[in-house]
Amino acid sequence: MVSFLSSLGIHNPTEVTVLHIRLFILFKQKHCGATTIYNYFRDMRRFFNWLIEESVIERSPMVTLRPPRRPKTIIEPFRDDQIARLLMLCDESTFLGARNKAIVLTFLDTGLRLRELSSIQLPDVDFDREIIKVMGKGAKERIVRIGKRTQRALLQYLLLRSDNLPCLWVTEERTPLHYWGVSIAVHRLCERAKLTGVRGSPHTFRHTFATNSLLNGAREDEVQSLLGHSTPYMTMRYRATLDSRQAVEGHKRFSPVDRLKLK
Repeated sequence: MVSFLSSLGIHNPTEVTVLHIRLFILFKQKHCGATTIYNYFRDMRRFFNWLIEESVIERSPMVTLRPPRRPKTIIEPFRDDQIARLLMLCDESTFLGARNKAIVLTFLDTGLRLRELSSIQLPDVDFDREIIKVMGKGAKERIVRIGKRTQRALLQYLLLRSDNLPCLWVTEERTPLHYWGVSIAVHRLCERAKLTGVRGSPHTFRHTFATNSLLNGAREDEVQSLLGHSTPYMTMRYRATLDSRQAVEGHKRFSPVDRLKLK
């Protein structure tokens, strides 16, 4: 946005008007999708609100603007058979297999973001209390629970560790495994599993956690808290995905055409 405003001769935040914001959005719409445009709008609104808090400007040029619409797409989680295929590829007798299994189960059991999971340090994991302490977006700390099977996978992986590094995840060479390393490991695993109809990425585990938790009886506020969402919007999207899946299954009972018993 800064370069765009500079091209218009705008170099000071106090000079920005609602017209400039509209022009920038129109410019971006030529190259970006609806979700990206919405994210630009949200980030700009936060930026101008911050400028108000810092007494740089008195009023946001976006105060009269409504957020652009973004498509409400169905979020596809991993199916149970796909999760089973991923885990079958993790040979627990090897370091890499044990580590990857622990990563997959931790993602599935907590719904952590990629950066949150990859930043976990060993002192953050409390097996006695069955929790992991994580630092989420906006430097907001929270705790998530890990179930018995995930704990066993983590312990089995840790027993194969032979280093003194403070981070939870390490490479085969016993160096810290950073977030891009975790991402690559997940993508490779999904490619080997030959998954179709779903995006093979760390964020899909987050979708799967939310959808399956709701399916298993979790309250929406519980899922919102564990995911670290500040608003219920995303949790409502997961609920919509679940409702859509359940409606499709329910159609087997009440299909209008099937009930006609046509010959």
